[in-house]
Amino acid sequence: MKDIQSTGKVKALFLLMRPSQWVKNIILFLPMFFAQEIGDADRLQNVAILFAGFCLLTSGVYVFNDLMDAGEDRLHPAKQFRPIASRKVSPMAALVFMFLLYGMSAFCFSFMHTSNNQIWLLSGGYILLNLAYTLYLKQVQIIDAMIVACGFIIRLEAGAVAGEIELSHWLIIMTFILSLFLAFAKRRDDLRNFMETGQISRKNITGYTIDYLNVILSFLSSIIAVTYILYTLSPEVMSRSSEYLYATVPFVLAGIMRYLQIILVEKSNCNPTDILLQDRTLQLTVAGWFIVFALLIY
Repeated sequence: MKDIQSTGKVKALFLLMRPSQWVKNIILFLPMFFAQEIGDADRLQNVAILFAGFCLLTSGVYVFNDLMDAGEDRLHPAKQFRPIASRKVSPMAALVFMFLLYGMSAFCFSFMHTSNNQIWLLSGGYILLNLAYTLYLKQVQIIDAMIVACGFIIRLEAGAVAGEIELSHWLIIMTFILSLFLAFAKRRDDLRNFMETGQISRKNITGYTIDYLNVILSFLSSIIAVTYILYTLSPEVMSRSSEYLYATVPFVLAGIMRYLQIILVEKSNCNPTDILLQDRTLQLTVAGWFIVFALLIY
């Protein structure tokens, strides 16, 4: 019986880390990929270490978020099953686990052979940004989505530092806008849940309406498409990679339209990670973009 209970606690702690969200940290490799340096073994090893550290770091942030939001999570149809909300992990155990994750993350970063000081600053800034987000900024409409997007920019910058890459302004812009798009799609999901159940899982959703968020999503998706097209046709980009990058545009457009179909027509869960891990059409679109893009620039 004790073995079963111990196994259950270990599983609950593992789920508390939200391992499915680690896929977001793949963005750390993007600077090297777009700079055509992904074949450099030393740089790749450094970014891989950063990836491991950031997975632990972001898991620590998620633990703190779950600690603060346990009451609200119990009112959400999906979030109520999270380890702290479902009382499978006690608040004290979660707090200790959070600091353990931060310590393990710092241990990983210590093995990096370049730019340690900048990585410490970026990781510290990421933690502080998310502390402010969880404690207050997540309740401020529009700003909350901006903070989420800034978190992805910090990841992007960290990947560039670890890979010793000069970050492209195109990559920064596209990452920020795409992150905003995904954040507002998540807000729409929270609002739809409130309208269907009458239970507020996120206080600031009362400042939004479905029509307003539909306009925002349409606006941002258009900007993403136009920005990517301009990127592929940029003389600067074509001169250092390929003049045929425009061949990847259909994959980007198909991905945006499929994501909009999922959230507007099928009205499924708008968590971008869950959608990417579960939707076969979106997976094939992303894989097609990656393969064609890689063949063109490498």
